[in-house]
Amino acid sequence: MERSIKQMTRRQYLSLMVGTAAAALAPGYCIGENAGPALHLAVSVETLAGANPDDARAAYTVWVRELHGQLGSVIAEPVPGIFIPSEDIVRGVRQGTIDAYVVTGLEFAKIVDLTHSDSLLVENYLGGGMEYVMLVHSASRFKQLADLRDAHIFSHLNRDTVLLPAWLSTMLAAESLAAPDRFFAGNQLVGSPNQAVLPVFFRRADAACLARRSWETAVELNPQLGRDLRVLAVSPKVVPIVFGFRRSTTANARKTLIDSIQRVYSAPVGRQITTLYQSTGFVVRPVSVMKGTLEMVRQFERLPGKPVSAVKAHS
Repeated sequence: MERSIKQMTRRQYLSLMVGTAAAALAPGYCIGENAGPALHLAVSVETLAGANPDDARAAYTVWVRELHGQLGSVIAEPVPGIFIPSEDIVRGVRQGTIDAYVVTGLEFAKIVDLTHSDSLLVENYLGGGMEYVMLVHSASRFKQLADLRDAHIFSHLNRDTVLLPAWLSTMLAAESLAAPDRFFAGNQLVGSPNQAVLPVFFRRADAACLARRSWETAVELNPQLGRDLRVLAVSPKVVPIVFGFRRSTTANARKTLIDSIQRVYSAPVGRQITTLYQSTGFVVRPVSVMKGTLEMVRQFERLPGKPVSAVKAHS
C-alpha cells in the first residue's frame, strides 16, 4: 500500500483531500453532536484527473485509518469504492443513495437541481472562481485563435483543469471553428505546468493550456517565461470541482460535516494535510458561485459530438 501512495504525485494526491477529511472527523471538532445517521459520501473518479483510482483508494484507506486513530468517530460514511464513475455518482444523487458528493463542474450541472443552494464547499482559492489561459510564444505567428489550426498544444492535466476540454470546445465553437480533436493537430497531456509551458518557450510546441494561477506561479519562479510567452486567450471564471449536499440532508448534518472539514485545519493532522496538499482550507458558497461554470458547461453540452468526460477528452 505504501508503494502505491509513493507512485502518486502531490497534485494527484490532493484530489483525495475532501473525501478523506469528510469521511472521518471527531465529534470534538463538530458543533452538532446529534446530526443523525452518517451521510453517504462519494467522490467522482473524474476529480482524480488522471491519477490511478486503485492508488487513490489505497492512499484514502491510509488517511482514513490515521484520521480515525487521531480524531475519532465517523460522521460521513463513504460509499463502497469512494471514487466512483461519473454516471454512478449522478445516478446515486438522483436516486437518493448519495447525500454528499465531490464532483466536477460537468457532473454538478446534472445534479444542481437536487443540490442544497447555500451549502457548497470549495477550496478557498476557488471562492471567486479561477481562469484558464492559452499561451503562445511572443515571436510566433499566432495572433488569434484561428491561427492555431493544426497546431500542437500541451495541456496541464490535474484537478484544477478538468474543465479545460469544455473551455476549448466552447471557445472554438464561438468562433465557428472545428472541435479540438479536429482543429488541433495534437493535444498532449502533461503532469506539471512547466511541462506544458517549456515546450512553447523552447519553440517545440505551439501553445500551452493551464490554470492562470499555475501560469502566474511559473512566471514568479522564472520571469523569462513572462517576457517570452503571451496569453492568447482567457477562459471565463469557473469552479472545476465542488463539494455539495442533496437538498434532503438536514441542516444539522450539513453543518456538522462542514464545520468538521473547516476545523480539521486546527488539529495536528489538519496541519499535516495543509502542508501535504498545499491548501489552506475551504469556504462555504451559495450555488450562485457556479453560475459561470454552469453557463459554460451548458454551452458545451449543446455542442455536437462533445467528449463524454473531461478526463477522456484530454486523451
